[in-house]
Amino acid sequence: MNKHHVNTKQLIMEKAGSLFMTKGYNGVSVNDICKEAGVSKGSLYHHFQSKEQLLLDVIEEDAKKWQKKWEHLTKSRQLATEQLVLLAEHYAEDFQNPLSTALEEFARSQVITEEILAKITSINEVTLQACRSVIKKGMEQGEFQNRNLEDTVLIVSSTLEGLGKIYYTNNKKENKRIYRQAVQLLLDGLSTH
Repeated sequence: MNKHHVNTKQLIMEKAGSLFMTKGYNGVSVNDICKEAGVSKGSLYHHFQSKEQLLLDVIEEDAKKWQKKWEHLTKSRQLATEQLVLLAEHYAEDFQNPLSTALEEFARSQVITEEILAKITSINEVTLQACRSVIKKGMEQGEFQNRNLEDTVLIVSSTLEGLGKIYYTNNKKENKRIYRQAVQLLLDGLSTH
């Protein structure tokens, strides 16, 4: 791929991402994206098969950024209990990300093909893997009870994701407090002490 090709694709993704964040998935048309990016429809469709594919690529890139930030946050924390608190805070901050809402809107308004489902599953696996690594580490280090790893990951992750609904009713400081309290409840149930 030449530099111009990569720059055009990245520009389209950046502009589309901004539009999806402010207007949601259904509030943005291909024409809006083309106008904002200063490209033709032909150029957009050269890089992306559809608006759906563009949204998923934008969200996938955002998930990679989330993962990199997570990896940076955990470098200085060795205890799984500390990492679980950090993970909850990272989840809390991410639920302020309007792309999460755009993805939910997209999923509710579309017939989900196997290809789209595979892409969404792959995107969701980023956060599940972060949770999995913390829970596994806690079990291996004797901080957490040895339970079924995948069941525990699903329960912890679902709890943290479900708490994302409070984003709309509380401020950021209050959300973090509630996430910390949820983690304490989870730790009370997971702890070997």
